[in-house]
Amino acid sequence: MNNQKDDSYLAKACFFDAQVQADWAAQAYGGDEAEKLERLFAVTGCLNGLRLLEPGCGTGRLTAVLAEKVGPHGRVVAMDISPRMVAAARRRLMRFANVDLRMGPVETMADQLGIFDQIVCHQVFPHFADRAAALKTLVRMLKPAGRLVISHFISFAEINDVHRKAGTAVAEDLMPPQQIMQRWCGQCRLTIEQWQDDDNGYLLSALLNR
Repeated sequence: MNNQKDDSYLAKACFFDAQVQADWAAQAYGGDEAEKLERLFAVTGCLNGLRLLEPGCGTGRLTAVLAEKVGPHGRVVAMDISPRMVAAARRRLMRFANVDLRMGPVETMADQLGIFDQIVCHQVFPHFADRAAALKTLVRMLKPAGRLVISHFISFAEINDVHRKAGTAVAEDLMPPQQIMQRWCGQCRLTIEQWQDDDNGYLLSALLNR
């Protein structure tokens, strides 16, 4: 496990350390989230045999599902900035030989991680210290025609409302508005194929132009 640190993430790591037992972080997905998961995987398509990156994996809730989806010939590289989240993920994922779990921000580790078929940013994109720069870093790790997915199980308005009200280290961790995301994607040679924002959450899928 890589233990690189970034001072810009220390306060956020402490915040998420304190959240490791919260239901949203610790509990396995329930029936009310089944439809949201189904929509997510309708966008990703078949993942069998693919190499995936999951920054901000938390306690590994989605990582476990991804590991099952990619199968024994695929690989999931999952990472988080919170030591306690990573420790919980290690316990949850110990039965999966196809998961590479790391600790640290993706921005400082990108050159070590390689190239991926898909990158799934689930409930993490607003927490990047510099969201525009992080998007460029993620795209650099995508293969040509690779897919980037940004997913939340709540809507755009709810994401920003929850973070503002949470205060402390995540009060300014806001999802950029649509026009900004469109501009950033265009600058990174990403073509948006799907964009949904409703009661089932926020879901953006984009392909890297060849």
